[in-house]
Order: sequence, then structure tokens, then C-alpha cells
Amino acid sequence: MTKLIIAVFDGLQPAQVSPELAPNIYGVAERGVFFENHHPVFPSVTRINAASMVTGVTPGLHGLAGNSFVARDYDATRVISALNAEMASIAKTGLRVLNATTLQEILNPYDMNYVALGVGTSGNAYAHNPLAETHGGATIHPEFTIPSTIQDHIENTFGEWPAETLPNLPRYEHAMNIFLEYVLGDISPEIALIWSSEPDKSQHMYGVGAEESNHALRESDEQFGRLVQFIKSHSLEDEINLMIVSDHGYSTIIDSVDLENELKGAGFTIGSGTGEILVAPNGGCALLYVGDSDSGASERIVEWIMSQSWCGTVLVSDRLGKIEGTLPLNLVGCDGPRSPDIIVSFKWTSDSNDNGFPGYVFSTGGLRGQGQHGSMSRYEMNNTLICSGPAFRTGERFLSPSGNIDIMPTALDLLGIPVPANVSGRILKEAYRGYNEPVIASSETYVASRTFEVSGKESTYTQKVAISKVGSSVYLDEGNGCRDSDL
Repeated sequence: MTKLIIAVFDGLQPAQVSPELAPNIYGVAERGVFFENHHPVFPSVTRINAASMVTGVTPGLHGLAGNSFVARDYDATRVISALNAEMASIAKTGLRVLNATTLQEILNPYDMNYVALGVGTSGNAYAHNPLAETHGGATIHPEFTIPSTIQDHIENTFGEWPAETLPNLPRYEHAMNIFLEYVLGDISPEIALIWSSEPDKSQHMYGVGAEESNHALRESDEQFGRLVQFIKSHSLEDEINLMIVSDHGYSTIIDSVDLENELKGAGFTIGSGTGEILVAPNGGCALLYVGDSDSGASERIVEWIMSQSWCGTVLVSDRLGKIEGTLPLNLVGCDGPRSPDIIVSFKWTSDSNDNGFPGYVFSTGGLRGQGQHGSMSRYEMNNTLICSGPAFRTGERFLSPSGNIDIMPTALDLLGIPVPANVSGRILKEAYRGYNEPVIASSETYVASRTFEVSGKESTYTQKVAISKVGSSVYLDEGNGCRDSDL
């Protein structure tokens, strides 16, 4: 029987949980617990956050570095997009797509199952349960299912999936039909997840708070209301716990940066040879892979990046050694066997857009005024988590730091299953009924600077990265940088 339902709304910001925009989500929040200081993992993009939700670890450990990335153990010569076809190709070579143990792998020995249904990207869906063929559970997406044997049954029972549209509401309505009748009704897995691609899809096109984006959120919330009603009509309020989560926050684009072309213009070579660069664009940040992790080339690349007006933070892998002015990738959980050599997070501001939502950022793509994420902006590094049900307190809000890395350990604990010691996240016990121990949190700010010449004048670049900690769990609050000449 299903004990936990996770409903994900892609790109939902805490400020959007209101009676006007999302009355059903808001109602659950009022009856449950709202984590106001919730965090995605960095980069603040979808597919790596999906992976962190089901592994409980940061990207450096699970190995999915971005929505686009280079998997050097698979193909060191090109940037790939984390979509179903490419990830399935990685698996066919015998490599693990995710280098960390997934939720379903842990549930399997207990004869329990996790079923995820999503209408976002195929890579997002794939990451939830890449080993369902052998370990049980399932992933359901309009383009594929794992295991593949259930796809025909779903289409024969519910009809063909609607075409992808903007907003993507017909697909979400169809998904909710499948979720209520087939996933909850027929399979009844211990943990079930449904993922809405809105408001993210509309916000990318129209911007945060635009009427089109608000409409997409309201309509998605209406479909979510069917799930709330299902729980009520089946008298499951005392049986099922519910989590409402988003994968990341949001910003508005200042301007786009074609980093690959700018690097070419600065005299660098794009490629995978020694000292050459592969650029993986990820919205508010970019992942850079330097051929053979050449330290000399990396030093030159870093100084050039720091001299640019769009530069926010610059973090490097330990494999490069110490580079003046940078901070280490392991500070934010991004270093590991599949990590890039350099990550640049673009500069952001707290200015509000025309719809009153704060946060502007440079981006690897898109137009000014459209929505984006991926950076260390505080508006992208703060997302939504609401918990409700028999295990949770009622009508409370928490400021204790939490993150998407906490979803898996908390889910396991709710089922009475031991949490692996090597997870990055923690059990969110402060939200439990009857738990009264204080949460001891701390915060730190890391600063690095470098002085160099720009157009014959001395300039100093300074970056700051702020993190919060609870025990061994680390949450990135924000990070930004600037040159003194920009002040």
C-alpha cells in the first residue's frame, strides 16, 4: 500500500504558494509543514536535482553533473544532454548512469517499490529509477517506460499521450489520470511520485509571474487538487504522507552569454585535446572540461572568466590544484569522478522583474525577460518543500536548512527503513509529530579574490559563497562575485 506520495512542481518558488496562484498546494501547506529555507543542489537545474532526490547525495557523488555535461568515462570528446536515449546508451556500456545507490535499489530487498510518473524531460524521468528492469518499481514517461513491458498496457488503457504543448497541461492531466487509477489504484507502490513540468515550462518562455505562467500554475494546481480529493475520498488522510517539492527556484534573464564563442574569440580552442575546452551550458551556469585537466590552460581560462562582466563565482576541481581566486567544487558537493574541471556560475542581482519577482541572472541561453535557473542566485537556490500527513506536524513553518538531498533519507525513515550512512542528506525529523529536539544549524561564508590587469588597468575580482550546515549535511545558500571596477 502507498505510504508516501511525492508531488513535484518544476520550478515552483515558495512565493508562488498562495491562495491566488495555487490554492490546493497552499491548503496542504496550511495543514502541514512548510520548509521555508529549502535548497536544491547546485547547479540548480532539473535532472541533477531529480537524481539527488532519489539518491540523497550531491552531484559529485551521484555523477550527473548537469542537464548537459561530459561523462569522461563514457565519451570524453563531446558534451551530451542528460536525456533518456543518451543515458540509456551509457547504461548499455555497463557503466552506472548514477554512481550512487538509488531509492528503488534500497527498497527492493524489503519487497517495496517506488513508481515515478513525470511529464518533464525524458532524462528527468529516467533518473528516478534507471534500474527498474532489474530492481523493481517503475518509471513512466510519455516517451518510454522502465520496465518497457508496461508501456503498451498504459497506452491501451488510457490512450495515447497528448502532444507536448505550452503550457503542458494536457499531458499533466493525462498523467494524473494514470497516476490515480493505475499507479495508486492498481500498483499501489510504497512510494509514488508525480512530476509536473509546470510552471517551469511556461516560465522559461514567458518569465516568472507572467500571466501565462500563472495560468499554467493555476491549472496544474487544479489537477493536483484531484490527488488531494483522491486521498480524502478514499479516507487515506491517516495513512498517506504527502510531500510537495520543487527542483529549483527561478530568476529572470539579464542577457545571454554564448560562452563557447566568447572563449573562441579570446583565443581558446574548443575541443577535448590537451588544454582545449568543452563547454556544457546549464542556464545560469556553465560546466567547463579542460582537456587532460591541464592546469596551465585552466589557469588562463579562469583569469579570463574572472575578467568578464557576467562572471559570478568560479569553482574548480581538486584535480586542477590550487588556482588563485577560485573556490573548490567540493565546497558545494560538485567534485567527483565525473565532475567538470571548472564551473562558472553567472552573476545575478536582486532586482525585481516587471511582475514583482526578484532575481535577475546572466544565462547561457534565452532572451532578456524570460525565466532561467542553474546559477547560485539565492532566488534559484531556494525552492519549495511542504510535508503533510499522519507523520508530520500541522500548521508550522521551519527556517532550519533543508534540501532536495533530504527527500530520500526522510522517505526511507517514514517507511522504517535504515538510511545508508553515506548519504549527503538528513532525516527531517523536526517536522515529525512528537519530535522536540532542536535543530543545530550553522552558516559560513567563503571568500576568494584575484588581482589582474584588464585593458591595462589593475582589477580585483572577489567572490563569496555562503553555505548552511546541519550536522554533516551542507546546503548552498548563494554565491556571487564581481570586479572592483564593476562597483
